[in-house]
Amino acid sequence: MALKRAKFFSYGKDKLCSDVQQFIENAGVLLDVRDIEKQPLTEAELNRLLGHLNIEHFINKLSPAYKKHRLDKEMPPREEVIQLILKDHTLLRKPIVQSARLITIGCDKKKIADMLQLTMDGEPTEASNNGSKRLNQRASVR
Repeated sequence: MALKRAKFFSYGKDKLCSDVQQFIENAGVLLDVRDIEKQPLTEAELNRLLGHLNIEHFINKLSPAYKKHRLDKEMPPREEVIQLILKDHTLLRKPIVQSARLITIGCDKKKIADMLQLTMDGEPTEASNNGSKRLNQRASVR
């Protein structure tokens, strides 16, 4: 069976994100880890990451910048939000886990395990051993 790979985007030190990262790595998934505080996303990278998904799924509503920019009152056009995220990475929810076709935002291990086809104890699910019936599934936010 081929090794699974995923990208893991986070920033700074965060116990929940570290736990999620460890959970994924303990399951044998090879992670390309990127701390966007130390290595910020470019506009092109952010646009690729967001794709055509609803940008509000990616917004960290607990960030001080969320209220500072009045995003709690009204969400500006997508391009404006992207520019805000580029200036203040804390507006981006963390972690973001991206596999070849799917993306999960946040620390929900169950959703991440489902996306990566892992059991909660970190072992691959039977579906992942059978060639994966999810292979043709399109990207979705979990």
